[in-house]
Amino acid sequence: MGKNKVENLDKKKLIFAYYPGNSFMHGLNPLSKLFFLIILTFIVFIIRSLILLSVISLLIIFTALGSGISLKNLAHKLKFMVILIVFSVIINIFFNASYINGEILFYLFGLDFLPIRRLALYYSLRVFFSVLSLYTSTIIYTSTTHMKHFVYALMKLKIPYTFCFHFMVGIRYIPMIEKEVKTIALAQKARGSRLEKVNSVKKAYNFIFDRLNSALVSILRKGYTTSLSMENRCFGIYKTRTNITEIRFRSRDFFFVLISLILFVFLLLYNLIALPIPQVPSLYQIFVDFLS
Repeated sequence: MGKNKVENLDKKKLIFAYYPGNSFMHGLNPLSKLFFLIILTFIVFIIRSLILLSVISLLIIFTALGSGISLKNLAHKLKFMVILIVFSVIINIFFNASYINGEILFYLFGLDFLPIRRLALYYSLRVFFSVLSLYTSTIIYTSTTHMKHFVYALMKLKIPYTFCFHFMVGIRYIPMIEKEVKTIALAQKARGSRLEKVNSVKKAYNFIFDRLNSALVSILRKGYTTSLSMENRCFGIYKTRTNITEIRFRSRDFFFVLISLILFVFLLLYNLIALPIPQVPSLYQIFVDFLS
């Protein structure tokens, strides 16, 4: 029991590792969740309103919290990506400020050569909410979907099991690589090789090269061991395979897919202004009305 608890805690620290649970998302068929991810991708790309994108981002975050992912764990998983896209938003605003023609909202620090344009700010925020939504939904999928069940679901579609298992091995190596890199980082710290001691370009190069080289060698060894194991078990010798676990489409999967389709069609028609409902005002218009 103690060992299982330690393993579960280690999995929670990984970004794309599966963690068992009893939530609604855990009980869905992997293909229905994959269909939802595809629909969500189309929705994120067709929506132009920042308010709707922010609402979708919040709903996905609440879905993650309802799927057994704690707020602290989710913040840990999103930390690196949020820092990256915030940095990207700032860079895009500055670099697009001089090259995009459009309305200038204000000048940064009161300097005339640093204009913040409305169009640059809009596209930067849109990228922020889009990436946040898709990245969080991917975390939900990997945290609630066992790759073995995903492979069994693909085999239900009459896809050859050899391709399915090759795909599963590739997906399962993502958290394995992440865990291996963290183990190598801890080993470097134990030997006294710390990032704080890097004070020159040569030391930084050697530090990064040692970590990447160690991770690559370890991954190649694991891949070689996996290939030998598959060959010894005569993997792929038969055209069909019998599985102990059977993945089925249940009534909640059909309802989930149906609701996803209805939501997609509704938002598509709304985006095309084909529905007799008022459009959501832009953040800029709300700001202007508030000032006036």
